[in-house]
Amino acid sequence: MAVPTAPPDPAAGPDASDASDAPRTPDAETVQAALADWCPEYRPLVTPSPGEEPVSMAAWSDPAWLAARVAASHRRYRTDDARVAATLWWFSASTALLTPALATLVVTRWAVDPRPAATVLHMRRDGLPSGARSSGVAGQDPAAVGAVVGEAVAAYIDALAEAAPLRPRAGWAIAVDTIAGALLRAGTTIGEPDAAAALAAPLVAAAGRAAGVGVPRPRFTAFPGMTFVHRTSCCLLYRAPGQPMCTSCPGRRPAEREADLRNFAERYGRR
Repeated sequence: MAVPTAPPDPAAGPDASDASDAPRTPDAETVQAALADWCPEYRPLVTPSPGEEPVSMAAWSDPAWLAARVAASHRRYRTDDARVAATLWWFSASTALLTPALATLVVTRWAVDPRPAATVLHMRRDGLPSGARSSGVAGQDPAAVGAVVGEAVAAYIDALAEAAPLRPRAGWAIAVDTIAGALLRAGTTIGEPDAAAALAAPLVAAAGRAAGVGVPRPRFTAFPGMTFVHRTSCCLLYRAPGQPMCTSCPGRRPAEREADLRNFAERYGRR
């Protein structure tokens, strides 16, 4: 089925065209192929590389599978703290699981479905997830997509919190920052970072309503040439031996964090 023939303005809603001209819902394969064609940097996200293992996310409901992922996180980061290991795993997994839906929404205006039943996670040889592929389409409307994302996040967090000491509130904070970051990255890729970032608030609000939980509001910090997610979550990386605190970590002193982000924007931002 048809999808738009060129990347559209991500801020334009589904009513931007006459109803008679509105495309029929495409299948997930078409949407993901369009994302990879228009933005080749996303191809490794939705297409497994040689040697990567595709894992149906039906496995996410298996406590033994999740426990094995957290155990691998213990070894990778050389930490004895189970909460640190679980949080770091969710930080990586949330990006791989949610980004395809958000990137396709921004770039193609059709979001694929991130819920476990529709999702296959791609696992690298080192045990980290590299991306995911969906078999379903969640829609175009940010509120409807947000509701589907909320169902997905709730399923992933609830199961992980049963298998490991992940605090659901912390898990949701990470998910909100993941959503904001994925939208911002996709918008930046097609030259519309502000329009894509504007989708974050209604989408996250819809996700929280669908899951029946309170969620933090996504925020952004803008400098000339570059915008960053104003994070409310911490991945806890700095609590693993020999690991630094992230530049954008909310645990840093605000003035130092802002100075480092400003410097990064001056060096690498759009001219």
